[in-house]
Amino acid sequence: MQKVAFIIPCYNEALRINEKEIISLLSTTSSMLYFANDGSTDNTVEVIEKLCSIYPDRCFLLNYDKNQGKAAVIYKSMNAISEKYLYDYIGYFDADFSTPPEEIKRLIDSITTSEYKFVIGSRILLLNSVIQRKWYRHVIGRIILTLINYKHKLDIYDTQCGAKLFSSEIIKEIFKEPFQTSWLFDTEIFIRLKKLDLLKTGKEIPLHFWADYGGSKLSWKSSFKILKELFTILK
Repeated sequence: MQKVAFIIPCYNEALRINEKEIISLLSTTSSMLYFANDGSTDNTVEVIEKLCSIYPDRCFLLNYDKNQGKAAVIYKSMNAISEKYLYDYIGYFDADFSTPPEEIKRLIDSITTSEYKFVIGSRILLLNSVIQRKWYRHVIGRIILTLINYKHKLDIYDTQCGAKLFSSEIIKEIFKEPFQTSWLFDTEIFIRLKKLDLLKTGKEIPLHFWADYGGSKLSWKSSFKILKELFTILK
């Protein structure tokens, strides 16, 4: 059986970590869950420790005392896990389960039953799919991606969906160096993949369901940081 692990970055997620969804994922897959606490100031650590005590063989805490941002936590956790354990695939998704367990399972099935080296969730609104996304975030995302594709020609519909899964071979290549950006680090991953001629080894998986549950760290104030990061990627 192929071994799969997921990193769940957590910054002040005490009220959004959903044990019911975690139980659902654990009961329908054999994946391991690594909750990466990013210097939370609420009781996120206590919530995670409780889960780890209930599911000691499946749930683990990676505790970072200082808040570093999602990009840094994903980078550090990916390297820490891959160096210590032999997983075939390691991915990540958001703590609020905006991508629900059944969709995470679809990503696992898609990569473990194919030759793909990575798979990513894609929030494409298709017939009979339910994609509940704030309209302004969708518009901003399309504008940013259009600019990025104009420069780098990634030909990816949705670079920013929080659910992604990579093979161990891919991880060794694209997580060698820290990311230059925080909000747009996912895009950096695909730029690295293209430069290594590995972009064609992956696949976008249109999600059947995705929901924005609120509580996101993204705000209008973040726009200035995103613009600065966009300039970094486009230069």
